[in-house]
Amino acid sequence: MIQRRGIDFFRKINNAYQSSSKKETTLYEIRESIARTHKETIDYQPDTLVDGQPMPLIVMENRGGGLDKEKWKKLEAPPDSVFYLGSKVDCFGLKWLVTEINYNQEVKLAGKMQLCNYVLKWQNKNGDVLHEECVISRYRTSATGEDPDKVITLNDTRRSVLVQFNNQTATLKQGMRFFIDIEGLGNEKVYKLTDLNRSTGIYDGRGFFELIFDEVQVNMETDRPDLMLADYTEPPDSPLPSIGHCEILFDGKPQLRAGGSAKEFTAVFFDIYGAVIDTIVPAWETVLPSALTSEQIDVSYESDRAVSLRALSGVGENFILRVSVDDAYYGFFEASVRLHILPLW
Repeated sequence: MIQRRGIDFFRKINNAYQSSSKKETTLYEIRESIARTHKETIDYQPDTLVDGQPMPLIVMENRGGGLDKEKWKKLEAPPDSVFYLGSKVDCFGLKWLVTEINYNQEVKLAGKMQLCNYVLKWQNKNGDVLHEECVISRYRTSATGEDPDKVITLNDTRRSVLVQFNNQTATLKQGMRFFIDIEGLGNEKVYKLTDLNRSTGIYDGRGFFELIFDEVQVNMETDRPDLMLADYTEPPDSPLPSIGHCEILFDGKPQLRAGGSAKEFTAVFFDIYGAVIDTIVPAWETVLPSALTSEQIDVSYESDRAVSLRALSGVGENFILRVSVDDAYYGFFEASVRLHILPLW
């Protein structure tokens, strides 16, 4: 009883009544201390944005040497704040990409971010121009078994790119071509996407892609250096605006149970007045990460506008179910839902 009162008194003076063990109470006290002193560090940056949302961070320089030391920085968030692998950070008037995170977050969340030094431009299938900040560097290799700091090979015709995984970059495919150069200097270079790593930079459905580009010849019939767009598609003279929209309806949460029953998803289409359109036949698509295969997701078409999905395995993985319409009258529009696979029990 005396020991119990002592623990209760310790929790009281540390404002830690919700803690259930000595470890949790100690961690609570440490987090509170960090929160109180967070603004006092010389590296405190109060005006930073993380994925567009205000989040004051401690941003520290790389204290080591090397040519790239100004291109990445360490960052720490105050307790109870959250950022993710692949998050974009606005800091010092520049864009940064979070490429490392510590996953032991009992005390605080910390990581590493790299400077986004280029904006990739490409067109989607509707002809719209997409932009994405990214980290571009020359491709480096090191001799097997040697010290990578001493034996480094730089490939002049190959580029390594880190880019956030999002709805835009999920459409990137091997074989696509891009201008990667300074605009307006002449003889701008075109690169072809030859390797798309969609696994090692992804954690819990968030993160970044690692892309490898190889230099190719410029095709003056299809490439537009003045627009910095390769394989340019001329927009139609009178483009049809989207005069409708669609939604994907389903019961419960966007989750599937591995080995469980199937869940039905129904696409509903509306015109600009909100009336349901029954004549549209859409296209369904599942966008799977590299950790999942089509054999693990059973897809059954119940009708033109309804599908049933059943996860056979893949616990912990995320994937996207997308439905799209490309109609001569209603135009192009789409909807998607991100699904998470849980254990059966």
